[in-house]
Amino acid sequence: MAVLSGCQEGKQTPKLTELICPECGGVIEVFVRQGGTGADAGRTRDDAICEKCGYKIPDGSKVGDYELA
Repeated sequence: MAVLSGCQEGKQTPKLTELICPECGGVIEVFVRQGGTGADAGRTRDDAICEKCGYKIPDGSKVGDYELA
């Protein structure tokens, strides 16, 4: 089975993005939805937790609400 099996030209493949933690300024890595419905695009795919302070960015959060690293 291919790694990207079922993806339409990678549009459904999430993009790894680094965000600045709003609590401590550390870097949090999140996976961001690229395709799909308009409401889903640009939102986190899973919960992400800052390794420094434990701040949690929940699944479905808008990436635009956070500062890019």
